[in-house]
Amino acid sequence: MKTLLAALLCAALPSITFAADRPEGLAAAEAVAKAAFGTDCDMNGMTEVPMAEPDGEGFGHSVYRFSYRASYQSAADPEIEAELYQLFCGSGAYNVRHAFVLKVSDTESPKLVAFATPDLDYAYTDDEMGKLKAEPKVRGFRATGLLVNATYDAEKRTITSHTAWRGIGDAWDSGTWTFINGDFVLTRFEVDPTYGEQDPAVPESYVVYEAGK
Repeated sequence: MKTLLAALLCAALPSITFAADRPEGLAAAEAVAKAAFGTDCDMNGMTEVPMAEPDGEGFGHSVYRFSYRASYQSAADPEIEAELYQLFCGSGAYNVRHAFVLKVSDTESPKLVAFATPDLDYAYTDDEMGKLKAEPKVRGFRATGLLVNATYDAEKRTITSHTAWRGIGDAWDSGTWTFINGDFVLTRFEVDPTYGEQDPAVPESYVVYEAGK
């Protein structure tokens, strides 16, 4: 069934064109994500995933290249070259999922990027889930390899996700991960866990984690 859905999805994306020359290193990056997620990533059911167009709304792969000097390097050391692969893994209910694979010049193999996300403790006051008993609390952190509605900011070197918990988007969460010394580090996470019309007596959303605070 997933194979059929992936094929139908690919056929239903007229705004995307297949690149004649796929970027070098893409196949190796795809192999890392395919092995990590299996059938949870639609790539495993698609003959070839297209490269995303600038306005393709994330339905495809993207590749970003940049160089950096880590804090442990001296000024005389050459910069490290990095390739970041944003790989399409599926879509549904207004959300698009991507995996990220990073290849840097001082290592031999690409690696799957794992993103730290807060594990939240909260409870609702009503069955409609429109109000919380108390502000959400972070009880720990999990790691995920798939982000929803993710975008990469090349200038800030950040990846940001925004997950709509349902179609109308009244409940959601959003995270930002910043590239630091070869890894993407969680620097901000915000959540609106309440559904329905906004209660003016409660915050619209909660910043449950912010680096340095």
